[in-house]
Amino acid sequence: MKEENKEKAKDFVAKAKDFFDRGISASKKAFGAAGEAVQDFSDKSVTTIEKKQLESKVKKQYTILGEYVATALAKKGASVKASDKEVSEVLKELARLNKEIKIREKALQDAKQKAQEKKAAKAKSTKEATKEAKTSKPTKAEKTPTEPKPAKTTKPKTTKTYQEIKPEKPKTAKKTSKKTE
Repeated sequence: MKEENKEKAKDFVAKAKDFFDRGISASKKAFGAAGEAVQDFSDKSVTTIEKKQLESKVKKQYTILGEYVATALAKKGASVKASDKEVSEVLKELARLNKEIKIREKALQDAKQKAQEKKAAKAKSTKEATKEAKTSKPTKAEKTPTEPKPAKTTKPKTTKTYQEIKPEKPKTAKKTSKKTE
């Protein structure tokens, strides 16, 4: 009897340890996934902010270019060429900024595609796991005994006749008309 109890206790401890190990493993996996999601979000946010800042700088450069051109053309007989020092500097800066914007756009596009691929892979693995779980039969040890459900107690139904539930019609006063002779 004591040996049997010791064996049951060891079995219980082993099952409890296995249960807690699985719980810890699942927690680590969940926290890892959450950390990865936060990192992806912050990377996307930083890239988006940088892109917006670069776009703002592009607008500023166009403003500078427009002011220069307007001032130059206001003078009599003046002309503006792309080879002018001020114009060429602004055009070089615009080219550099547009190149940086394209780099940020590509990074955002790649991150979006990576996220979609990851989501599709996760959905596929979840679908396969669900399919596998449905097809596998539990072993005798995995089956848990179920207790019979208690019988439902029902109240006897009372039936009413139509006369009992029929709404009463409102009584209306009859109009009497006196005939005049």
